[in-house]
Amino acid sequence: MSQLTADLQVNIVGALVSAQCVISDMKAAQRGTILFTGGGLALEPESNYSSLAVGKAGMRSLALSLHKELTPFHIHVATVTICGLVKEGTRFSPDKIAEVFFQLHRQPQGKWDREFVYQ
Repeated sequence: MSQLTADLQVNIVGALVSAQCVISDMKAAQRGTILFTGGGLALEPESNYSSLAVGKAGMRSLALSLHKELTPFHIHVATVTICGLVKEGTRFSPDKIAEVFFQLHRQPQGKWDREFVYQ
């Protein structure tokens, strides 16, 4: 139970608190981008990592909910769900993943994606 609580605190509560720190200013500016990083366990849980999977799924749900809530305020919220291990020299290299984040940030309003599943 303590591992589940810790994973929920990090993945969901941490993401929400971080978003809350910037939402007011973004609403006032009538623009902004909030991007979350998730893991493939949110889409395909594994029994050995069930606590982490619940946390990742919760963070994904939070991001999708915030997308709906904040789009009318011209705030783009999205999540990048990474289905692999981040490692230099692979398809999951930090530079390749950073490009996905940059492309999401640059999307014009009205064409905002709420999730990119990086496989």
